[in-house]
Amino acid sequence: MKERDLKRAYNNVLSQAISTSQKYLFAGNLFGDIFVLSLNELDKGGDEPPEKLKVYPQGGDIDVNCLAFHRDFLIVGAIGLIYGIKWDEENQSLSTERAWEVKIPMQVDAIEVPDVNSLWLCAETDTLYAGCGDGIIYQISLEDGSISREYRGHSDYIHSVVGQPDGRLYSCAEDGTVRLWCPKQKQHISMIEPYKNAQLLRPDWGKWIGDIAVNEDWLLCGGGPRAALWHLRSLECTRTFDFPGRVHLCDFVDDSVLIGGEHDHVQFYTLTGELQANIHVENTSSYSAVWQMTPFKFMSIAGFSNKLHVLKDFRFLDSKVELYGNVQDEDKEEEDDDDDNASF
Repeated sequence: MKERDLKRAYNNVLSQAISTSQKYLFAGNLFGDIFVLSLNELDKGGDEPPEKLKVYPQGGDIDVNCLAFHRDFLIVGAIGLIYGIKWDEENQSLSTERAWEVKIPMQVDAIEVPDVNSLWLCAETDTLYAGCGDGIIYQISLEDGSISREYRGHSDYIHSVVGQPDGRLYSCAEDGTVRLWCPKQKQHISMIEPYKNAQLLRPDWGKWIGDIAVNEDWLLCGGGPRAALWHLRSLECTRTFDFPGRVHLCDFVDDSVLIGGEHDHVQFYTLTGELQANIHVENTSSYSAVWQMTPFKFMSIAGFSNKLHVLKDFRFLDSKVELYGNVQDEDKEEEDDDDDNASF
């Protein structure tokens, strides 16, 4: 099997990010490739297909686990490493060299380098929070690249970390807990254990929590346990959602709730639990969704498949964007590979 065909069959896109200008989409996968797509191509409508994507290989030793975008830098979370790449929007080009990098320290009792599984960026303070495989959240200053604080408490690897403008952090992990952190406190200030709720527990799927989202009043999370809505002040579970698979993806989208994971559909619900949309995807599992409301409505859902699933009204699937097989100069590269193989 050719390398391109192998990548098409086993492509797993764990992360996406939208540029500060809201004009470009970046998608990274476990093969270490980052795809770049102009969002204007998706908004132009009509039957004309979008231009082919650009791809920027990061190297065979890089798994692109998570992405964030700040100013004119794409931030990449990999295994034991976070680094920034300069994005030149005028020339629509991503640098092939790292502008800066931060190495995640190995703990004394660690047997392997920890993955960087989740990034949350506080743009107002130029601070990056990284949830890692060693169960620690690292607070990183983007001004000098220093690790200014470690949030410790999880006993297993962290799946997701998100925050709010007041500095409060929320994290979920393989240990089955959701923890709330305050920057003025050394330890977490509150903890939720969804698997201890009989309405949420699904014994065959374990206690891990795969993703978390927050807004001003509510916290949304799910994983092995069912996806559920929790009130932030009382920390009481007020609503469960009937998503049928393991949950790897959840978010608040406008006035709705988005849930995805190990299922061939992603679903939108009202905050009261009513199903609004049941959208078929080709992903074996969905891991990533990014969206915006302006200058036009757009959402991209990605996971274990070679497609990005594009939604413009958040209720129906509008189009699919193929990744491998839809890259600039890819055909020429394949011809060169065939010529090289023929020479032996």
